[in-house]
Amino acid sequence: MLCLSIAVVLAFVVRHFLVRFKLDSEVGPVALFYPSVVVLLTSLLWLIFFR
Repeated sequence: MLCLSIAVVLAFVVRHFLVRFKLDSEVGPVALFYPSVVVLLTSLLWLIFFR
């Protein structure tokens, strides 16, 4: 749960940077991109903290 919570916050940070650099239109379907980012970040955080 900790990794998931941190990943959601980091996904908002990723979105902020994409909007700031005007790259948000390049990411494709938003409904698939951001959940995929959350899953990716959750998995990476789990590997970093618990492996």
